[in-house]
Amino acid sequence: MKNIMTFGRTGVHPPEMKLTAGSPIKDMPLPRRVEISLAQSLGRPAEAVVKPGDHVSRFDLIGEAQGAVSANVHTPISGTVKSVGPIDTPDGHGATGVIIEASDADHACDLQSICDATPLITPDGIGRLSPQEITDTIRRAGIVGLGGATFPTATKLSPSPGSPRCEYLLINGAECEPYLTCDDAIMREMPGEIITGIEIILRALGDDVRCIVGIEDNKPQAIREMTAAARSHSRITVMPTRTRYPQGGEKMLVKALTGRTIAPGALPISEGVIIQNVATALAVYHAVVWGMPLVERVMTVSGKDCQAAGNYRVPIGTPLKDIVGTLPDTTVRIVNGGTMMGRALAGIQGSTAKGMSGLLLLNSQETPLRDTTPCVRCGRCVEVCPMGLEPYLLAKLSQLGRIDDAAARHVADCMECGCCSYSCMAGRRLVDWIKVGKSMARQR
Repeated sequence: MKNIMTFGRTGVHPPEMKLTAGSPIKDMPLPRRVEISLAQSLGRPAEAVVKPGDHVSRFDLIGEAQGAVSANVHTPISGTVKSVGPIDTPDGHGATGVIIEASDADHACDLQSICDATPLITPDGIGRLSPQEITDTIRRAGIVGLGGATFPTATKLSPSPGSPRCEYLLINGAECEPYLTCDDAIMREMPGEIITGIEIILRALGDDVRCIVGIEDNKPQAIREMTAAARSHSRITVMPTRTRYPQGGEKMLVKALTGRTIAPGALPISEGVIIQNVATALAVYHAVVWGMPLVERVMTVSGKDCQAAGNYRVPIGTPLKDIVGTLPDTTVRIVNGGTMMGRALAGIQGSTAKGMSGLLLLNSQETPLRDTTPCVRCGRCVEVCPMGLEPYLLAKLSQLGRIDDAAARHVADCMECGCCSYSCMAGRRLVDWIKVGKSMARQR
């Protein structure tokens, strides 16, 4: 395969563990009960606009965004609001949420509405939409970045006055995290819908913006399907990238696809670039063409001993236990996301959220425990750091509470990719200590 791009010589290549690669997308049944957190985006949580006893219909607004860095929240089912208040969340922190239960009649009505759904706009109609109409629709639909950051999409597509002009829209289809295959699945099965979503985003950004879709070269079918779907779109190019972690990081993707370098502390728009995930483009398609807010997403459930392994289209707010059933006896770690940047969970309490791309049930072989020994000054963490930092030193300074020294050595630039911890011969929890240092630096 020609023209395989990458971001440089740093990074790592952990075992891919794409156990569900090639698995078709399965639809999770509409749940009878959902527990929907109102904190579904980066920034401020939404504020509930319903109260206990209210009856809501599928797609109704239940939480209103509070400012530009916040997102609307909608219900994926019809039913009665049972409570508005504290709910369990997968991370164990808890949040304010809305619990909705569907009656038999509600459930039947929802199933019929899925069968009766028709598009609101034709392909020709997309070209008649104004940029403002598109961003307003995206904002109303509560769409956020589905690659993990959950930044409100409408806000990202509306740069502040004085920002550099956008020249490139980069669509992230790298999916470099081990285990995760949900983005691969939607690119294989719904390439036309994703390309239409990209076309809509380009319409919002302007006629002179080019789009490059970056897909790691370990996804050959996705590359073929997306290339074929984009063939009639002169402004959209599909570009394979080398399989190397963290190829999907913002700065890495910009470097690989455009050759441009994002300065420390700067955003991609500083170099004329806006980045969206392939799943976000699909959500934009659903919102604009079908009038569907972000009430579901495709996620990966995986693990060597996981009987429920696969790629699932899951309504937001579905209890995790409804997805995985009984935990395998061999499960020693549960992870929200991938194994490099994902978060370990205490259990399967809580429900799915917009930013949940994967749920991993890992056995002891998949998460071997390593004894921690003193640093041997091998320099591996420095060699692999994609940000050019000194992880061994930043971790030590953070441990010692020397936060000013850590800040002076650019601890804030760490993207928390985990390459340093993965490469450490001494088994040191480098990225964990660096996270502590970053947090303490922000509080000063």
